[in-house]
Amino acid sequence: MLNNKFFSAIILSAGKSQRMGYNKMLLNIGSKNVFERTVEAFENCEAIDEIIIAAPADSIEEYGELVKKNGYAKVVWIVEGGSTRQGSVKNALEKVSSDSHYVAVHDGARPLIKSESITLVAQAAIDFGGAVASVLSVDTLKSVDDNGMITGTIDREKTVQVRTPQIFKKEILLEAHKKALEDGFEGTDECMLVERCNHPIKTVITGRDNVKLTYPEDVLYMTEVLRSRGVL
Repeated sequence: MLNNKFFSAIILSAGKSQRMGYNKMLLNIGSKNVFERTVEAFENCEAIDEIIIAAPADSIEEYGELVKKNGYAKVVWIVEGGSTRQGSVKNALEKVSSDSHYVAVHDGARPLIKSESITLVAQAAIDFGGAVASVLSVDTLKSVDDNGMITGTIDREKTVQVRTPQIFKKEILLEAHKKALEDGFEGTDECMLVERCNHPIKTVITGRDNVKLTYPEDVLYMTEVLRSRGVL
């Protein structure tokens, strides 16, 4: 526990991996697959007390075998994911322990997340009620119209790229999901839902290597990062 607070982690591993053409969670990067590398970061993080995994229906058994083989003691549930990210989080939230104070949501396809980064975001969530792993924007950002014509320049000093984990007080995340369901709103991440409820969210600048496995070429980058860490 971190500051005597119980943290639950939801790892979203139910995506269809359409751009990859196969279940990217089972793709080996070095000696371990993506699923194992992601789960281990949370398993080895002292701030996290339990893990719930949202999985495709046809992968639940295989994920369960991986959990058993690796002895992931913090994994308490593997639930069937929904048709959307939001639906998967909702299904997993139903299994979160009644003891839980905070809930972390993480993309399973971000296997380079470090346990130390999870802890930093968790501490910020305690301090502010909600926090998200982020990186500073380095490119010049432009706003465009419906025709793709530039309409202005956005001050990049006041922008960040948000990633995961995104960690919130359990009551805040439940409230945000309830409101979204009532309004028929579908968000792209948890921050979007929480923003609609006017709750503050602290950005926590973490490593730039916490990227999401989306395209086949991303495997090369992740391999090099893991090699540089000496954990390939």
